[in-house]
Amino acid sequence: MNMQKPVITKLSQEVINQIAAGEVVERPSSVVKELVDNSIDAQASKIHIKIKNGGIDSIEISDNGIGIPKENIASVFDSHTTSKIKDIEDLNTLLSMGFRGEALSTITSVSRVHLASKYEGDDIANEIYFDEKGKSSVKKTAKEQGTTVRVENIFYNIPARKKYLKTAQTEYRKIYELLTNYFLIYPNIHFILEKDGKVIEDLPEILNNVAGEISLERVKGILGDSSNFLKLNYNGSGLQISGYIAHPSSHSTRQSRSYIFVNNRPISDRGIVRAVYEGYSRYLPFGQKVDFVVSLNINPELVDVNVHPRKEEVRFENPFRIYSAVEEAVRHTLEKELSFKNTSTDFSSLRNGFKKESTGIKEYKPINIYTSNKSTSVKDTLLFSKELLKDSPPLEQEEFPWDEDRDVSNIFQIFNKYIVVEFRDDNLWIVDQHAAAERVTFEKLLKGKTSMDIQNYLVPIEIELRKDETIFLDEHTEFFKDLGILYEIKDGTILLMSSPVEFSHADFKKVFEEIFALEENISQLEKNFKKLRDDVLATISCHNSIRSGQALDKKTMLDLFDKLSKCDNPYSCPHGRPAVWKLTLSQIDSNFERTY
Repeated sequence: MNMQKPVITKLSQEVINQIAAGEVVERPSSVVKELVDNSIDAQASKIHIKIKNGGIDSIEISDNGIGIPKENIASVFDSHTTSKIKDIEDLNTLLSMGFRGEALSTITSVSRVHLASKYEGDDIANEIYFDEKGKSSVKKTAKEQGTTVRVENIFYNIPARKKYLKTAQTEYRKIYELLTNYFLIYPNIHFILEKDGKVIEDLPEILNNVAGEISLERVKGILGDSSNFLKLNYNGSGLQISGYIAHPSSHSTRQSRSYIFVNNRPISDRGIVRAVYEGYSRYLPFGQKVDFVVSLNINPELVDVNVHPRKEEVRFENPFRIYSAVEEAVRHTLEKELSFKNTSTDFSSLRNGFKKESTGIKEYKPINIYTSNKSTSVKDTLLFSKELLKDSPPLEQEEFPWDEDRDVSNIFQIFNKYIVVEFRDDNLWIVDQHAAAERVTFEKLLKGKTSMDIQNYLVPIEIELRKDETIFLDEHTEFFKDLGILYEIKDGTILLMSSPVEFSHADFKKVFEEIFALEENISQLEKNFKKLRDDVLATISCHNSIRSGQALDKKTMLDLFDKLSKCDNPYSCPHGRPAVWKLTLSQIDSNFERTY
């Protein structure tokens, strides 16, 4: 049998670029990042971002920077082109956005691109196009200042890649999350964000502020002013720490909005997060979270910024000293701001030891503070765990008493908390009224709005949430609509239109806030939303109309017990706590040593 020899062929540059695009240009937010970085590098003081259909259809970014000279426009999107480094040594002192020589060339390989720019020393602007036909010639165009780049129809020529993009709303949320970092670390830049023709953010530059100087005005503009932020300030041995941390009184179980910057670059670092919370250790209940914005400026020779393809992580030469300094800075701020008299913290040991490693120091291990076994977060309470029931055995299904042969002879309420049901066959049942109502509501929600009575509000209820949370709810309107919870988003405000009657007195602001507390951040909630479906429904069920401490009439008690008896699992609430307790007359007699 003749076998054909394999032929090795050299890939074309176009195919190479498209393969690279899958690594560098992951989604529309990747394009936004590269273009905004370029605008910042061009010394822009105003950046206007326009997003259409989550960036899938169009991304346009305009700036008032120095522009691109005509002779450079044709090559600006070529591979391995950058104005940042000339040789490998420059990587050691690179302080701006990192080396991105491949990014712009890959953008043109997976989308249609139009660039128009006026260099500050030229009299006229120039433009160039990139599409499936390649690169156009450079032509003159009308433009007064700076550069505008429009990227259209991302992944139009790679259908397999395009199908993995999420919904337009999800892609927009990714873009907004990315831009929030820029908003915070560049208060000296006027940012305008436009979504589908509507201005979402218009953040004027903060006068007298410079890049990397966290502005309280900008922090409050992005995170809100309810947290009463406290200012961080540390300076010693080549390390500066600045930013703002929330007052401990603003703690909650919701995801913290934590932003960390190193040399003006947004990063993710669990060690720094843990260090911040260690600084809060005397002021914050365990498992509670707070918002913070921390900016570190460090000698570039002591940090490697090129360890992550998207520059989201860095490697410190001496991480223990960094983490210790962050912890002390937070603790010092809290001691100074929250005590009756100003206290001084001695930073000399940190300053003296920052340059050289001292011996005998315990290892500082970054851990995930949100998954400690001691956690008392809402997420932990929603686990369907048998451990919760170890001291109160759950009822077996065949033991449940509600049938025609075991009629109720009496029913009453005690402590406005428990329903006592007496049966004619010498059985006594104690029902936790709130746990029972939770179970009934939970199983109704599982079956969707068809099993529930829906009420429409004459006047929509306005609910104010954080911007990232509002964007998330905008993505999941159908999920809540299936539960009978109908809302609209208008000007960043949630307008609640209808809900099941069981929630007629519910505070839906708290309902949504508790849902967001199920995960440590919005992106994790998005990732695990389907898996967390039962936890979400259990959280909603907790806000039904029958609460602990509420007086109930006999009709309501009988109705609740009847509905509980028809549940698939009437033995526990959706959080795993017992809903029903069984006692027999013989057990009661035994406790009184009665034998007759």
